[in-house]
Amino acid sequence: MDLEPLLEAIQQHRVEAPNAAECFVSASTLNTGPSLYSNRNPRLDIDFNVQKLPFAALQVMDPRLVVIAPGACNEKHRHAHESIFIVLSGSADLQIGSQIAPLDQGDIAYVPRWVVHQSRNRSTTEPLKILAVTDFSLTSAVLGDYDTRTRLKDGGIDSFSTDPLST
Repeated sequence: MDLEPLLEAIQQHRVEAPNAAECFVSASTLNTGPSLYSNRNPRLDIDFNVQKLPFAALQVMDPRLVVIAPGACNEKHRHAHESIFIVLSGSADLQIGSQIAPLDQGDIAYVPRWVVHQSRNRSTTEPLKILAVTDFSLTSAVLGDYDTRTRLKDGGIDSFSTDPLST
């Protein structure tokens, strides 16, 4: 994404109407598309998958479906983008910094930029499904593809043990 055309479109109040089919995703197709990334590390109870939702016309927002296996979690991580989490199904313990909040279906949470966070599925029988809406497209236009440097490294080295943008 190039920032100049985006800023110009915003400043000039320019609107390009998208094809209506590009504006909708059926709930029946969720969790059927290609994986953006996933991680599985039984030693750390990590078992999750992230799928980017197919809204091709989006310029700033980046919606993702996060599915965490029963009794598992994603890795502790941080990133430059802000996130809104909406629990679609299941229940979670969401750690943001040093605080842990229980979330149930329909609950919504905000994760600030660069704050270490982790989601844990409280159920041992049902997957946890979270809609994560981020501004990844905008922050990656500024910083480059930083997301691969801010997640758990191979071998279990924590991504937040060093400056993620210096690697």
